[in-house]
Amino acid sequence: MRKLEGYLPDAISASEVLKCARAQIVLRSWPLFVGDFLASKSYPERYDHGTVWISVEGSAWAQELRMQKTEILQRLAHEAGERDLFKDLRFGVRKLPPIEVPPPVKVLPNTDPRPEESIREIAERRLARWNLPDC
Repeated sequence: MRKLEGYLPDAISASEVLKCARAQIVLRSWPLFVGDFLASKSYPERYDHGTVWISVEGSAWAQELRMQKTEILQRLAHEAGERDLFKDLRFGVRKLPPIEVPPPVKVLPNTDPRPEESIREIAERRLARWNLPDC
């Protein structure tokens, strides 16, 4: 019986695994390739041997994206810097994943520099809020 560490080098060196990782990095920017509106109606679900499987809200949106397929593939290839990474797009009507809303940003108290403060004083005042130990 081989240990897991014996399988990892084979899996990591597999070219398809690396292609999939590169494709996923590019597909994170889906709205850049189809526009914000169409991106709200579609989602690149998975990548498999050059084919991107795209979930769409309805058949009309699938048809709209099918008509732009060549342009989308060109944009994806340009962004990836690899001509053969993306070969085909397939569309399926499925429920889209929920849109992730980033958590609200915690607003810190006003730390605008005071005209009479030096840069050192501003830095010390800001660091004091975090209660960091002295180095």
